[in-house]
Formats: sequence, structure tokens, C-alpha cells
Amino acid sequence: MGRGLRFILLGIEGVITIILTIVLVQGIRSSVVQGSWLTARAHLVPSLIHLWVTLIVAALLCFFYQANIGAEARLLPTLFLMISLGNVKILPLYHTITTTLVLTPSAIALLYHFSLLYSSFLFLSSAIFQQTINPAKLGQYSLVGASMALFITILTPIAVNNPSFLYEVSVTNSLFASICIVINILAALTFLASMLEEQFSRQALSRGLAFILMIAGNAMVAMSQRPTINAVGLFFYVAGSATLLLVTRTYHIWI
Repeated sequence: MGRGLRFILLGIEGVITIILTIVLVQGIRSSVVQGSWLTARAHLVPSLIHLWVTLIVAALLCFFYQANIGAEARLLPTLFLMISLGNVKILPLYHTITTTLVLTPSAIALLYHFSLLYSSFLFLSSAIFQQTINPAKLGQYSLVGASMALFITILTPIAVNNPSFLYEVSVTNSLFASICIVINILAALTFLASMLEEQFSRQALSRGLAFILMIAGNAMVAMSQRPTINAVGLFFYVAGSATLLLVTRTYHIWI
């Protein structure tokens, strides 16, 4: 992926982050006034942290690495963009608190499901492309993955009238949820296999651990509405992101 495209994707992610941050802050302020802060805190604050951690990591990697930490580096800008986009899941709660409709429920659900499935696919691609598949084909596979994710999302029945949508968008179709979970598990296992193949060398251990933590953490934050699971997932995601930054600096990838 060219440097120019990296900056374009980072810019789009930045715009999404700013828009969602404004929504989140307004939602938090309104919830405090209405006395519904406890409910809002459980859903809005984790998304706010998740958004900014993702943007900061994406920006640091975009600006400061000049070599690849592996083939997966070419996928990171798109991956972080999809992770950020997944936070549209909180828009229904914003509507409940402020009565302001940003997007229709169907549009929100479509964006959420697509970003969740595509980010899962990108995590898996990040794992398998550092092993046996020609990195030159990353663009083709990414495009195929995006097309498949969109196609599956459109075909998936989404119950926008589900009571859970009063808080945030959730995956109401068990088959879709299973597909996402299986893809994430396969991605984590593939990174683990890579660590074993390289006999737990320091670089392989750090890089594999970083991605495994990010995969687990992002799945927990993105797919669960339970505050405890979100908190644990956010801890894993932040730990994985920090580890990824450290491994890029340790192996002299930073400018």
C-alpha cells in the first residue's frame, strides 16, 4: 500500500473519529443532565476510548514506520478504519438519549455488520499473508474480502426492532455471529502457529501476542453489550495496540 493511500485512509478514519467523538460527548453530556449517566457510561465511554486508541495507533504507524513489520502492515490502515467504523453501534443509544437521528437504524446496522465482518477478515488476512501467500496479492484478496463481507452483510437478516438496539447495535443473527467468531479464532490460531514456527523468537512472540490481544479485545468490545466484557476487551485491545507499537520501535521500523 502506497504512503499516499495510507494518509487518505487515515484521514477518513480521522473524520469518522471526530464525528463519533462529537456524538459521544453530546450523548454523555445529555445523559448527565437526564440522570441516565450510568447507562451511558457503560456503552459510550468504552467506544470513546476504543475510537481514540485506534486512531492514535493508526496515526503513529502511518507516520513513523518506513518498513513492514510483515505483510500485515499493508492491511493495517484499512483494518483500523474498519475498527473505527464499527463504533457506529452506539448511534441508537445517542438517539435514545438526545432524540437526534444521525442515520436510519438500517443504515447503522449495515455499517456495523460490514465493518465487524470485514475487520475480522482483515485480521485473518494479516495472519495468513505473513506465511505462505504472496504479499503482492494483498490488494486482490482485500477487495475480494470486502465484496464478500458486503454480500454476506446484505443477505443477513437484521432485526433492527430488537430491544437491544436501544443501547447499541448488536448481532442478532446467530449464523453471522458464528462466522465472525470463527474467523477471529482462526486469525488468533494462525498467529499462534506463526509464533511456534519461528520458535517463539522475540519478534515473532511480540508481534503475534500483539495481534492476538487486539483480535480478542476488539471482538469483545465490538460484539458484546455487557460492560464487564467491554472493559476486559478494552484492556486487551489497548495492551495489544501498545505491544504492536513497541515491537515496531524495537525492530527499528520507526523513522
